[in-house]
Amino acid sequence: MLGKRGMGNSVHNSTPHSPRKYMYGATLGVIADWLRALELESVLLQPMGADAHEASLTVRMVYRARQCRRIVAIGGGLEGYLEPLRRALGRHGPPIMELVAVLQPPPQDLHLWLDWRQARASCALIRTWAEEDGLLTPRVRQGWQRTQLRFRTLRAQVEQLRPRTQGKAYLAVHDAYRPLTRLLGMQSLGSLQPDEEHPPSLQRLRQSIAQARQQRVVFVLSHKLSGVGATVARLLKVPLVLADTLERPDPERDYFERYADLLASLEAGLG
Repeated sequence: MLGKRGMGNSVHNSTPHSPRKYMYGATLGVIADWLRALELESVLLQPMGADAHEASLTVRMVYRARQCRRIVAIGGGLEGYLEPLRRALGRHGPPIMELVAVLQPPPQDLHLWLDWRQARASCALIRTWAEEDGLLTPRVRQGWQRTQLRFRTLRAQVEQLRPRTQGKAYLAVHDAYRPLTRLLGMQSLGSLQPDEEHPPSLQRLRQSIAQARQQRVVFVLSHKLSGVGATVARLLKVPLVLADTLERPDPERDYFERYADLLASLEAGLG
């Protein structure tokens, strides 16, 4: 998982005593959004335009990570570069806090940020770590209060939409949406293309379409407007909903805005 520039043993020995410039490192854009909402200084390790599954470790990422007090990650294998990063940082590097290892109850899905309850619990853990690190300033306390209010808003939006989605079935090109759709009481018929690098077989596609017709799916979810999702939606005569998984960084909108926009997209797909 190393970048083209190569890492080797030089990474372990380069900048071994770098000053801790940043408070926390974030492996995902959504985690960086939570840290900013809590008024905690942070740096995003995830390259812009890359998703966490496919991002390769680079020297720049290691250098930034060395400047952190802690690194907050989803863990569980979501970030493909996390174990190489851990090895590169060595025993004297900042601790990597994997949320899936400490959240209670344990997340059912690695895309845990799409369940606002798990996201709120993650922010509560970050607040606890900030307190342990002596960073719970009045500004951070105020950020925590504002963040709780924003989660209450998301909760109200989910509860308002749920009566319209309860019991309805859907298909997805790559179903990363289940943490949210479970909250909405929806039934997932699975992914049309579990592996994004390989198209589904014709037999699998026919089976998915037959099941979707039987269950009367209300829409097909996709992160793009072309490809297999568009074809299946056209065959089923249902809307193709452009649905953001929130996985890639977005410099224009934060987690809370994107979550609200995702709910709006699902509602629009219902007609």
